[in-house]
Amino acid sequence: MHLGIPALLDFYRKHRDEESLVLATIIATEGSTYRKPGAMMLISQEGAFEGMISGGCLEGDLLHHAAKVFESGEAVFVTYDMHADEDLVWSLGLGCDGVIHLMLQRLDRVDDFGFLKQLEASHMARQPALVALVIQSAESLPCGAFALLDQTDISVGNPQLQQNLRVVAQPWPEWRFRMAGPDPSDHGAATIQVQMPARTRVLICGAGPDAVPVARVLSELDWGVQIVDHRPAFAKPERFPPNCVVIQSRPERLDMSVDITELDAVVVMSHHLENDSAYLGQLAAYNVPYVGVLGPRSRRDRLLEMTKCRHFEVHGPIGLDIGAELPASIALSIAAEIHAVLNDRDGSPLTQRADDEKH
Repeated sequence: MHLGIPALLDFYRKHRDEESLVLATIIATEGSTYRKPGAMMLISQEGAFEGMISGGCLEGDLLHHAAKVFESGEAVFVTYDMHADEDLVWSLGLGCDGVIHLMLQRLDRVDDFGFLKQLEASHMARQPALVALVIQSAESLPCGAFALLDQTDISVGNPQLQQNLRVVAQPWPEWRFRMAGPDPSDHGAATIQVQMPARTRVLICGAGPDAVPVARVLSELDWGVQIVDHRPAFAKPERFPPNCVVIQSRPERLDMSVDITELDAVVVMSHHLENDSAYLGQLAAYNVPYVGVLGPRSRRDRLLEMTKCRHFEVHGPIGLDIGAELPASIALSIAAEIHAVLNDRDGSPLTQRADDEKH
């Protein structure tokens, strides 16, 4: 589940001088919905917002509910039942035939905007974090009470919720969202627990002309993108999106130029057999979740022979089979395969899936 955390934190940074923001969180869904539980949206008092909780059809209506939360400071619960009231459904332009339950809560600057300040720090440190939000109040835990715990055991928020997160963090969980409670130890409080993953980081080995659209597509996904190439004519930051990091370095010095342990995916596309072999030889010593190499299967096998790493799992030809030929469509194919692999999906058409809940 991609929560769009970089975009939310960018919005927070732009509005951190304001007195308050409203956080809207999907706490439950039924049937087919655009976003799933754990998705979040931040709203400013002027009506600006970041983060989508639908395809764009509910966000405007949520601004009216957010105005009440800004005024009262009390958490508000909103339900959109897309098959209950036909007049409501069509006036909002809906048609998903599902139900979305949300909680809106005010986060104040005087309180460091709830967990957002620490989430920013954890995210900058490449640390995943768990967030707990109370959605059913109890004696000492009002709705909207929170805690955050990152993987280095840094925590903020309600002490009882912090302790609850420490219990579920041993070992660090693989789930991205779960309901917790009502918990008798919390006198009946119910919470949701959401995992905020570290930002996805991708390295492109080779900065030729066809690497530019790959970097552009990956950047649009809010991923951290690094590009490495030893050629001065190609290793120029101005050729790539502004949020990319461009490094000039020899292939055999890759592990001295890039922290490979922090990478989620690598695309090897220097178009030079010896250079690609050097890149793969460096990468073989690390457990990167996805490594792909441009070119046919025979080229991939030749590269693995050259590196003497035939058991090294490398995707090649890289990308999904969408009939791509030109650089832009090849970039789309590559990004789609990386996205599928990192989310443990097979990239098959959604129309073949019987379970809408797994979109």
